[in-house]
Amino acid sequence: MKRTTWLFILLFLAAGPAGAQTQPWTFQQCLDTALQRNISVNQSRMSNELNKVTLEQVKSNRIPSVSASLGEALNVGKNIDPTTNTFVTEAYHSTNMGISSSYNLFNGLQNSNTIRQNRLNVQAGESDIEKAKNDVILNITTGYLQVLFAREILAAAKSQEVATIAQVDRTEKMVNAGKSPESDLLQIKAQMATDNLAVITAQNQLDMARVTLMQLMDIPITDNFEVAVPLMDETAPSTLLTNEEIYQKSLTVLPQITSASLRTSASMMALKVSQGAHWPRVSLGANMNTNYASSRTKGGAVNPEGYPFYEQVWDNIGQSFSMGIAIPIYSNRQIKSNIDRAKINLITTRLNEQNVKNVLRKSVEQTYTDMRASVKKYEATKQQVASVESVYKNAEKKFTVGVMSATDFLIQKNNYTQSQSNLIQAKYDFIFKRKILDFYQGKAIQF
Repeated sequence: MKRTTWLFILLFLAAGPAGAQTQPWTFQQCLDTALQRNISVNQSRMSNELNKVTLEQVKSNRIPSVSASLGEALNVGKNIDPTTNTFVTEAYHSTNMGISSSYNLFNGLQNSNTIRQNRLNVQAGESDIEKAKNDVILNITTGYLQVLFAREILAAAKSQEVATIAQVDRTEKMVNAGKSPESDLLQIKAQMATDNLAVITAQNQLDMARVTLMQLMDIPITDNFEVAVPLMDETAPSTLLTNEEIYQKSLTVLPQITSASLRTSASMMALKVSQGAHWPRVSLGANMNTNYASSRTKGGAVNPEGYPFYEQVWDNIGQSFSMGIAIPIYSNRQIKSNIDRAKINLITTRLNEQNVKNVLRKSVEQTYTDMRASVKKYEATKQQVASVESVYKNAEKKFTVGVMSATDFLIQKNNYTQSQSNLIQAKYDFIFKRKILDFYQGKAIQF
């Protein structure tokens, strides 16, 4: 009994992961996986980490620098004793120790402006990360809707194939009963082969759409990958903002606009940093040092005594304090060239900011126009399908009772099949354009 129980538990645990792998992926699961694995997003994160490192480094320029030195030397022959400045001929060793500090008191506000510049770069980097995430969101949305679209096309193709198979069976009975010519059966069978090819083509398109979505998610390709079919709102929005209102809204919510604006501000700070080089530099310094020489004695030449290391080091301590002013007079045009470069970079970033805004405006205008057109097309296509379906159903009844030729029936059938395909395409085109327009307004894409 115990063996049976343990065997059941092991089989259950082993089957658990496999069963989990066959669960359909929701849109949010696809998106979360893509955001976690996407190389561009992670590269943007690492790039901004470098910006943060640079910011911390320039912040430390406000703190005095401190350095220490230690030197040991062996002197042979005639040398100057560093502790007495007298000539000695005996071999001796000496030690020099020191600690120094310097502080930049004023340098034309270059430190402060450099900190502001790098802080703006970090903020722009955060916006770049969000921009990379938005690109992933749009790609996953496109890939996810493409899978759903291909699935509906496949379902419609299979439905038409099933209907044609039923017509082949009915036509065979009519031909055997002598109520229909054999040519009708041949035409219906030819249509069945066409419908079968349409199913295969639709299946291939669905498989490719799945592969594309899995590649966007950066996961291994598997045959059992499926996406969940959400309930989607297919109604047209009752109220729609103007394209100018949507554009003005997008300027305040989309990260690429924020990033471009911050980089323009950073370029302005870079110009101020370059201009600060014209100002005098004021610096403070402090130094403390001591030394030791084994040749030095204590007590004079009559009764010399040994002079221990620690006593010498303590007795030889010296300090110094300094204040310096450096006034730039002529620097081989380096300062002016740096200012000219900063001005050109500022103009370039302003042009880039305007270009980003122009690209966004054109995208909003195009999507807005496409959205309005897709609504009209979707509503008109639904009416067309309803009309074509009525004609097809009537033709199907006539063909079944033998009062319509196979040629005329297949024309109506193909018209109905094409209208179904057009309806599916119009529906997903409308849904995609509506989602993109909402995205430009800062609304999260959800299914």
